[in-house]
Amino acid sequence: MNLEKRCFSAPVPDVPYYFLKLALTGPLEADAELTQVRVNGVRSRDFTAANDGVKAVPALFRADAAERLLYLRLDWSAGDAFAVELDLKLADGAAQTLALECAATEDNGYWDKRWRYYASYVLRETSGHDRVQEPVHTVLGLYADRVQNPEAEIRVVEIDPESGASREIRSQVYSSSTWDKWQNINCQPTTTVQVAFLADVPAGASKVFLIFYGNPQAEKPAYPSDLTLSGEGYGLTIENRYYTVNLHKDSGSIDEILPKEQPGVTYCHQLETNGALQWNPGIYAPPKTWMHASDWVNPENFTVIAGPIFIMIKRFNPIVDYEEVDCSLTYLFYSGRPGITVESGIDVTKDLDVVALRNGSVVLNKETTGDFVWMDVDHTVKNVHITDLPRHPVKGMVFDARTPWFAFYNRGKGNALGVLNLEFGGMRRETGLIEWEPYYYLHWGPWFYVSRPIIYTFTSNNPQRVMHMTAGTSFFEKYQLYPFTVGRGEAECDDFSPLARAYAEASEPLSKTTAKFDTDPRVPDEWVPPILASHFEEMVD
Repeated sequence: MNLEKRCFSAPVPDVPYYFLKLALTGPLEADAELTQVRVNGVRSRDFTAANDGVKAVPALFRADAAERLLYLRLDWSAGDAFAVELDLKLADGAAQTLALECAATEDNGYWDKRWRYYASYVLRETSGHDRVQEPVHTVLGLYADRVQNPEAEIRVVEIDPESGASREIRSQVYSSSTWDKWQNINCQPTTTVQVAFLADVPAGASKVFLIFYGNPQAEKPAYPSDLTLSGEGYGLTIENRYYTVNLHKDSGSIDEILPKEQPGVTYCHQLETNGALQWNPGIYAPPKTWMHASDWVNPENFTVIAGPIFIMIKRFNPIVDYEEVDCSLTYLFYSGRPGITVESGIDVTKDLDVVALRNGSVVLNKETTGDFVWMDVDHTVKNVHITDLPRHPVKGMVFDARTPWFAFYNRGKGNALGVLNLEFGGMRRETGLIEWEPYYYLHWGPWFYVSRPIIYTFTSNNPQRVMHMTAGTSFFEKYQLYPFTVGRGEAECDDFSPLARAYAEASEPLSKTTAKFDTDPRVPDEWVPPILASHFEEMVD
């Protein structure tokens, strides 16, 4: 039996790290177990054995296989030489060592050896749409002695699936923290860090992305970006190539959206209470007044994370005058992306009886729009002229809460503000299951608005009903505001494909594998059982 070099390779989706592919050739009388691999005299534990294209775990080479391959993780560059040794345990208990010396003559080796380590991700496109600069967020747990300054050190590199060439892409590192309480066989000091980047992946394809770290001499990169943040306090302005967004000076709620494809158009409300475009969550429990997250004045918990990939605005406070209800709101604005992501949470901390608990609001004045379109749950696109519907105080119309997307638009001018309905859910920790109203509703009077009722007797035929909300109940919602352009003229000219495609991509983002690291030498060879309250033998059949 012989050991032969096949090739040195850049990462590929099936083997997402730099590797040397070896073949075991010649006859093998019985199956052989691979017990140890050494490269230049140093043990390696990062390899994959395969027989006729099928991975073998644990590493075993079958006697009846026509092709026996070994994929050995190796940080190679052109011109590097390696001495490889494989220890095999044969069926009769005998040992055999196979050895090979080879040099890398191939191109597209290790990206930059000033960075000692990397983690691999494979992103897979599953919905049949080319992904261009799609945001990807990931959380890394790194041994603390491998990284000194995450914001300066970390680089994201994409691997071209055809050529294997590597290219650094823009990234943003944020929210790092280090745990260093002790170190033993169970735990090692670890730095947790979050990383965001923008990925290009063709429809139906898979692609490897590497996150490099471990270069204490690295300087923080200065990536170009169309994303800017200006203003002071809560009245911030966020801008990219698609829009300018102004936040309300008192609450930090979205107050205005100015789409750059439609100069002169401003999506806003600015009529009642504080006049914000994005109101909710909101609550009404008489005799208290109706209040919303947009009614916050200088909310105490207000944080901003800004970089070349995204700007994140977070707020968390009880609803004004309702200490029984905690509310959180997160806005995400991305470089080079037209969508604005809104995430909200409602936590009922004390029993409360309400007439209205709502979320998912978009409130507009009547100057920039007048028509409404939605993708119904029967997959048909429907539209109405809003003022043809019943007027306030009667609901204009209701539509299914599972509706994928809807939009306010102006058929004459072609401007549109869409909403992608991405996630909604809730839970109740005690006293039975939870239910919520199964619809959105469209309302108009001095304004146009859509809202998602959770509990809402206010506009029913029995509006005096007050319904109980149990402490320990929570709701979560995620949607995306999406300014875009439609055709001008009659209904047959309307083109809502940008919104439909945006929903298809946002509702089925790139599939992501878990991070794949090299095995650190401090990791024990044997499985380490967890610290349990009582003994339990997990390895017994």
